[in-house]
Amino acid sequence: MSLTFSTMAAIRFGTGFRPGQVPPENVEDILMQLDAGLRAPPVFPAGGLAAGRQRISDAVAELAALREFNKTVDDVTKRQYRVRFLTGLNNTLAKDEHARFMQAVLSPNGFNERLASFWLNHFSVSSRKEDFARLLVSVYEAEAIRPHMAGRFADLVKAAVLHPAMLIYLDQVKSFGPSSPLGMKRKTGLNENLGRELLELHTLGAGSGYDQSDVRNAAFILTGMTVDRRTYRARYAVNMAEPGERTVFGKTYGGDGRGQREIGGMIEDLVAAPETRRHICHKIARHFLADVPPREVVDAMTTAWERNDGDLTAVYAAMLKHPASWHDEGQKAKLPFDYVVSGLRALGADEDAMRDLGLTKPRSANPAMDEGMKPAQAENVDPMPADPSIRKVRPNPLTVQAVARLGQPLWRPPSPAGFDDGFAAWIAGGPLADRIAWARLAATRLGGDHDPRTFLREALRDAARQDTIDIVSKAPNRQMGLALVLASPEFNRR
Repeated sequence: MSLTFSTMAAIRFGTGFRPGQVPPENVEDILMQLDAGLRAPPVFPAGGLAAGRQRISDAVAELAALREFNKTVDDVTKRQYRVRFLTGLNNTLAKDEHARFMQAVLSPNGFNERLASFWLNHFSVSSRKEDFARLLVSVYEAEAIRPHMAGRFADLVKAAVLHPAMLIYLDQVKSFGPSSPLGMKRKTGLNENLGRELLELHTLGAGSGYDQSDVRNAAFILTGMTVDRRTYRARYAVNMAEPGERTVFGKTYGGDGRGQREIGGMIEDLVAAPETRRHICHKIARHFLADVPPREVVDAMTTAWERNDGDLTAVYAAMLKHPASWHDEGQKAKLPFDYVVSGLRALGADEDAMRDLGLTKPRSANPAMDEGMKPAQAENVDPMPADPSIRKVRPNPLTVQAVARLGQPLWRPPSPAGFDDGFAAWIAGGPLADRIAWARLAATRLGGDHDPRTFLREALRDAARQDTIDIVSKAPNRQMGLALVLASPEFNRR
């Protein structure tokens, strides 16, 4: 081991050091964070999961009332009330985004938080898909991802893939069996998106041996899964389901009739395939260790998977207990979210520092970020109407606005494949310059009376290189010294 255990645990497998929090001292300490994470519900959606679900119910009722109201008014009034409704959804999303940052920065369970981000990226959904996705994405992470990421992988796949957020994102709600009663009535056909991504991204992996017929048959089996728009919960509609037998990756389904049980059985079989465990174990190791992870570590993880029926805690333990996982630090670049979270943790940021900036003034434009940071793209394309009651939540330039500027907007991946996890994608000229701008802003806002040399020792411990120590010690002022720590190569890597 090139660094001390606690340093590697905090930087490679966690969210970085934070004043007042004790880093793990052994593998058992790291794994205990999984149980701790289950016992402590996340602080998002804002107000808790029940509050998030209630906001969905309230929005459904508000939309129904708005549709009735629209029957009695002119187009200009319809437009104004539409913008007001969307602004409310966007403001709720903004509140949830800021709460998501508080969760990552304040939690003492860094490994658990890293896993949540990893699995959310693996099972990507987007708040931009449709109006109600703004309310669903935080609920999705809280009820589909986090409760299942330490159990069987099959249970995690079912929870994520069959969640309303995923069914909407990958257009499963638009998929009708061509020979189903509704399909024939509406003359609407199959959508293959979910079937394709289930095989290519979520389980087997690209190049694993499946073909287009497997994709299409998986899509046929998934027909019937849709979303109840009154509750925004998943439901199975048999009149949307394609009848008949279908074969996927050598297994046949539908002989006893079509139903949700067949979907669960297909997922169980896909998860049990050797190609899936190899794909997923390699991806986990690639995220934590290196773009090309040690083969012996991946082998140990796949063996643990096979012996424990895909139990993810056993897979994580195999990775953490392998000696090769604790060598060659700095092989991975921190993604923007990880970078910002670790920086805020190092600076001891509290809830007040991470809150949104309140509501805009009536009819004002979004404020520009200072200290060299440019404003992120507007959250929605609707212009502010001439209605003084419509005001938007202003994003915090240290958190939500920062990661959007750095290229990883929260809950808005570029595609179902999520954000690129490779080193080269995040350590380059443009992105690095933006990180330096953020480091200067964070040092100015949160630096306080930190001594840069002490801050360096606390933020990086024995990971700090001598040349970084020398540069920081010669900084012309306190803020510059702190910014140099946050912009250093060691702090940007793990």
